[in-house]
Amino acid sequence: MTQEGVERRVFLAGGVAAALTVTGAPDALAATGAAEAAAAVEPPVGPLVGHVDHSAARVWARPGLEPSLHPDWVCVYRRRDGVGGPLRTTGRLSTANDRTLLLDLPGLRPGTAYDFTLAPTVTAAGFTPLTGGFTSAPAPGAATRVTLGLGSCAPSLPDRVWTRIVDEGCDSFVMLGDTPYIDSSDLTVARRKHREFLAQPELARLIRSMPVWGTWDDHDFGVNNSLGDHPGKAGNRTAFVDYRANASFGHDRNGKRLTGRGTGEGVYTSFRRGPIEVFLLDPRWFSRTGASWADPARQTCLGRVQWDWLRDGLKASTAPFKALATGMIWDDKQNTESDDWGTFAYEKDAILDFVAGERIPGVFLVGGDIHVSRALNYGPRVGYDLWQYIVSPLHERTIPSLNVPNPHLVHSAVEPHVFLKLVADTTVSDPTLTATWINRDGRRIFEVARTASGMGHR
Repeated sequence: MTQEGVERRVFLAGGVAAALTVTGAPDALAATGAAEAAAAVEPPVGPLVGHVDHSAARVWARPGLEPSLHPDWVCVYRRRDGVGGPLRTTGRLSTANDRTLLLDLPGLRPGTAYDFTLAPTVTAAGFTPLTGGFTSAPAPGAATRVTLGLGSCAPSLPDRVWTRIVDEGCDSFVMLGDTPYIDSSDLTVARRKHREFLAQPELARLIRSMPVWGTWDDHDFGVNNSLGDHPGKAGNRTAFVDYRANASFGHDRNGKRLTGRGTGEGVYTSFRRGPIEVFLLDPRWFSRTGASWADPARQTCLGRVQWDWLRDGLKASTAPFKALATGMIWDDKQNTESDDWGTFAYEKDAILDFVAGERIPGVFLVGGDIHVSRALNYGPRVGYDLWQYIVSPLHERTIPSLNVPNPHLVHSAVEPHVFLKLVADTTVSDPTLTATWINRDGRRIFEVARTASGMGHR
C-alpha cells in the first residue's frame, strides 16, 4: 500500500491557519478524518473569563472535543484598540478536570480591553473557535472607577437577570454561592450541573465578557445547611475547581496557597479590582473539623491556615475598600439552621477585633444565602461604621421568614432576581463606595453610599 499525503489545516501561533501535510496509509488517514469529524462529542461550554488583575488573566473553557484527538490549544489575545501585535499562550485539555482547559494570559497592560480566541492547534471539523473579551484591572493606586456585580442563589434556567447585570455596566462579577444548586455528592452530577449552569445563554454572554470569581455556599458545597463535616465535600470541591478560574483554590496539604486545580483544602481566594480588594472566604470546608484558633474550646469555622492568610492579606492590602465576602450571612439567621456566622460568632468577633486593633480602614461585610436582601449598620465596631450587605436571590424564590428584625437593620427587601452593584470611585477627593441593589427589570431596590473618610481613612 502506497503512502499518500493529506493536507490538514492547522492553527499556528498567532491564529493564522496554514497547511500541514500528514502522510500515512489511506485507510488510517480516512479513520483519522472520520474521528475528527466526530470530535465535537459535546456542545462547548464557555469560554469563561476568570481571575483578571492588572497584568494577567485566566481563561477557562470546556470545548466539547475529544482530548485524545485535540489535546493542544492556543489562545490568541490582542488589545481591542489595535495597539501592538497579538499575544498567545498554549495549554492542554485536562481529562482529570472533566475535559476542561485553563490558560493563563500574561503580559497585559492595566486598564486595557482585550479580545481573545481559543482554538485547537489542529482544526476539528465543524468546530468554531471560542471567543471572548475582558478589561484588565486598573493599576493599583490609580485614580479610577470600577463597577463590580455580586449575587447569590442563581437560576440554572435562562434568565434575563444576567443580561441586566451586563447592561448595568458591571465590568466584573462575583458569584457568592449556590451558583449553581447541586445538592448532591456525586461528582458526575456536580459536573453536569456546573455545565448546565454555565451554558445558559444569558449567563454565557456574561462569563465570556468580564472577569468572574466565585466561592460556594451550602447547595454547591454539599446540601442545605451543610458544613465541614459533610462527607461528600471532596467531590464537590473537585467539580468547583474544574469549573472555575479563580487565582487560587484554598491551600494544599502543607498549607501552601494552591494556584492549580489539584487536590486541596477549601476554595478561598482574593482579588483586587482597582479600589476594591475582595477576600472570598470559605466558611464551609473547615468548619467543625477542629478547634477554633479564636477559642480552643469551640469548633473552628475558617481554620487556622485560612485565618493566617486573611490576617496577612488584610494587613498588606492598600485597597481603599476591602470586602469580606462569604455565601452565608454574618449574623444568626434565627431559624433552625446553623450555617451562619452567628454559630461561629467567636471567630467573627476575632476577625473584627483584628480589623479594629490593626486600624485597617475600608472594611465591609458581604453575604448571601437567605433569599432576602438586607443592609445592616453595626456602628463603630471596627473604629468606623461597619456595614453588611446581603444580596439574595438571583432566582425567583424568596424566603420572607428570614427577613427578621435586627437592631442594626437599615434596609431590607424580599425581592426576587436581585443583584448588588458596587461602584468604587477614586477619581474624587474623598473616594466613594456606592452599593445599589437592583432587580432584573432595572428597578433600584435600595442604596448605601459611603466615603473613604467615613470608613476609617484619614
